[in-house]
Order: sequence, then structure tokens, then C-alpha cells
Amino acid sequence: MGPDRVGKILDFRASSDISGHRPLPPHSSDLSGADTTSIDLLAEVDHIFEMRSRRMHHSADMQSQADTENTRLQDEFASVCVETIEPAMQGFLERLRMNGGGGLLEIREGVRGAGVSPRVRLWMSLSGELIGRPRQDQHPYLQLDFDMAQQRVNVAEGDMWKGHGTSGPAETWMTSEITAELVTQSLLHILRRAAL
Repeated sequence: MGPDRVGKILDFRASSDISGHRPLPPHSSDLSGADTTSIDLLAEVDHIFEMRSRRMHHSADMQSQADTENTRLQDEFASVCVETIEPAMQGFLERLRMNGGGGLLEIREGVRGAGVSPRVRLWMSLSGELIGRPRQDQHPYLQLDFDMAQQRVNVAEGDMWKGHGTSGPAETWMTSEITAELVTQSLLHILRRAAL
């Protein structure tokens, strides 16, 4: 081995640490640049969490507003039921009984969060009181269901009597438009068809 080769090996050993690895260069400007870059990148984490927090807060606010509006609408329907729909149906039922007919007024309160909508339904009989459980394919009826998602009242009606007639969805009403006259006219229309 020539003297030049031996000198190069000695120079390499002198520039290595005990483990045989070369030490980092003494120049530190590259390290400070890397640290700055890392800090800048980590600031993005803060930004991501801040944006996520804003979205969650906005979503919670929107849900709260929707829940408040749904509660208001359901309360509005409940109020219209008590003050307008039920008295109109009860008055109609009493007149049916005076004329030899009968019926049954059913009221179901909604269960918020359980998917059970409020419902008011009047079953009718053209001959005496109803016997057994009324059925849509046998008895005339007017049914009003409050649809929370669509914010409207779904109307179903049937004029089935003695095996004749039809039954099913009819139309939709806005709660604010419901009057005693509207309910009574709808019941008269059903009774008229059922009596044919």
C-alpha cells in the first residue's frame, strides 16, 4: 500500500467518530432552515383544527336552529289540532250520530326524535256505531298527519263503504291554512261519496 493510500485512510479515521460514522458538518445554517420549515408546517395543524372547530360549531348552530323550528312547527300543528281540527271533527261526529251514523275520533301525539308524527283521524259509519277496529278498506275516514321533514300536513282520506269506494293519500295542507270550514268541507266531500 503506497504512502498516499495510507494517508487517505488516516484522514478518513480522523474525520469519523468512534462509531465509524462521520460527524455532522459544523455549518448550522441548514439546521435552522429545517427547524423553521417544521414550525411552519406544524402551524398547519393549528389551522386544520381551528377550521374543524368552526365547522362543528356552525353545524351545531344549524342543528339547533332546525330543532327549534321543528318544535315550533309541531307546536303550531298541536295548537291547530286542539283549537280547530278536533272541534270540527267532533262536531261532525255528533251530527253523524244524530242522523243514525257513528264514528271514532283518534288523536295521536307525535314523539319528537322517534319518527312518530302527530295524527288526527276521524272514522265514519253511515249505519250505527263502528263495530270492531275500523279499517281503511271498509270505513270512510279523514286522516291528517303532520310531516316534520316537509313542514306540511299530509291528508289521506277514504270513502269505502260496503265494499265500494277508494282510499289513500289525497293532498297536502299548510298548517297555517287549516280552518274549521276546510276540515268540515273535506268530511262532507268524503261522506257524500261514501253515501252514493
